[in-house]
Amino acid sequence: MVAEIEKNFFDLQQAEYEKFATEEYLMMSDGAQLRVLSSKVDKETDKTYTIVLFAGWGSVVLGWDEVLMELSKDFNVLYIESREKGSSIISKKSETGMNRMSDDLKEIINLKKLDQRKTILFGSCFGATVIAHGLANNKYNPLFSVLVAPPARFDLPPLTRYIVPIVPFWSFNILKPLLKIWIKKSKSESPEQAAKYIRVLDEAQGRKWKKFGKPLALPKWWDTYANVKSEVLLIAAEADKMHDAKITKKIAKLMKNSTYKNLGDNKSTHSLPVVQALREYILERQK
Repeated sequence: MVAEIEKNFFDLQQAEYEKFATEEYLMMSDGAQLRVLSSKVDKETDKTYTIVLFAGWGSVVLGWDEVLMELSKDFNVLYIESREKGSSIISKKSETGMNRMSDDLKEIINLKKLDQRKTILFGSCFGATVIAHGLANNKYNPLFSVLVAPPARFDLPPLTRYIVPIVPFWSFNILKPLLKIWIKKSKSESPEQAAKYIRVLDEAQGRKWKKFGKPLALPKWWDTYANVKSEVLLIAAEADKMHDAKITKKIAKLMKNSTYKNLGDNKSTHSLPVVQALREYILERQK
């Protein structure tokens, strides 16, 4: 499996979407600057939707390349790199916490002057929680949202969540080997998935992860999901070890205006099947 992980790690070096997308850094109200990639369809119509993709904690654009390339055929796309990622420009005064994260999404929607009646928010894992937080607090009102495997709380190895708030940021480099073992042994259904998450760890900046992860390590977000009243498509991957589908099912019961769909495995939620599920959902709701 190690050889397969290394091969997949090498393959995850180039993102096709980055080659033609427009890159910009948007200034947030607290002074932080976030990287945003965007693209538009060749022929825009009154029925052209904008997909705003807010990926999971530390996720790199390469992990979403197939989805972004497929989405760009039919939709305007906005891909947001959140403030814990290496691309962000921050300072000691940069704000932290879930409220700040969903404020970032709200501010980007406003800065880009998106018509929310034609905007679909798409979030995975932690990104799905950020979207849900903003929905629950009426920060934005999209056409609907797609939440892929939203967690009940920040996913960390046992006991680690209690250590994160108190250890210095440089200790993250000491924990990395243990986190990689945890991913390989307990949180990956395939070498490809393991390679993707290991790359996230290798590119992570300990100082940022400490700063922005500290206020997120302990809270649970059940109440947040229960307070979401707007329309949501919930995507689960019932074979995925990293994202427990039982949690997604429980969230579906809390969200009264949600539709649950299982795509099977993690690869399907990061490739063509999830885009197909989105297209089918749009067609179904138009009937």
